[in-house]
Amino acid sequence: MDGRVRAGTDAGSRVIDLHSHLLPGIDDGSRSLAQSVGVLRSFAAAGVTDLAVTPHLRASEIGPRGEIWVARRDHLLAELAGAAPPGIRLHPGFEIMLDEPLPAFATGDRRYAVAGSRYYLVEFPFSIVGDLATGILGRLARAGVVPLVAHPERYYLCALATYAAWCSAGAVLQVDATTVTRPTGRGDMARRLVEEGLAAILAADNHGDGRSLVTGRRFLEERGAPEAAEWLTVTNPRAVLQDRPVALTPRARIKTGIAEKIRTFMRRES
Repeated sequence: MDGRVRAGTDAGSRVIDLHSHLLPGIDDGSRSLAQSVGVLRSFAAAGVTDLAVTPHLRASEIGPRGEIWVARRDHLLAELAGAAPPGIRLHPGFEIMLDEPLPAFATGDRRYAVAGSRYYLVEFPFSIVGDLATGILGRLARAGVVPLVAHPERYYLCALATYAAWCSAGAVLQVDATTVTRPTGRGDMARRLVEEGLAAILAADNHGDGRSLVTGRRFLEERGAPEAAEWLTVTNPRAVLQDRPVALTPRARIKTGIAEKIRTFMRRES
């Protein structure tokens, strides 16, 4: 079992984004408070009600410098929250690069999680081997953590069966919203994860730029997958914020045009 439950679909068009890099100067995201506030204004206008700010953090840094990172994150978050436009709530988190196993103490320290929940946003080096990652994710799940794997479509050595194994090990998959729209190999994989019901969350991964969760949601709605769009942008992200199990995302068929089908076929044959 992958820890997910079946549940009804929530109504409404407001969206929740659980992955962003908008704390200025802490990582490779936004460079200034003004830049971050500008992004937040556009998000609020587009219907984003809640946003998790998740600066990059390496697992190897948590032991020696974890307290420093948490203090800096919290200070910058308080500054950003004070300048944020009305109508959007900010939540703390990190995007943890698993360059080594997560320290045991960190699995019980929810300051490293998304919004103090059991969900830890994690990523791997791009060349991760699927079986190795499955074992790592399983160990985290057995320690009481729900690994929320960021942008799995980036891991070019992994296939759909690999991602299914990750979910069975207890992980939850977060696909990037703008990648879903792109006519690329990564875009193909992102769409397949949605179609197969393996993706549970859609998020923007904004770095102080124009990437928006709403872009991915509208793409899915326009391509005949509005139910999946709702679960990926509202139902399951809300469950994370409330520290509840995410739901099984319904399978979906994303409509494609003739030109897109040809491009996809050519990429898979090459």
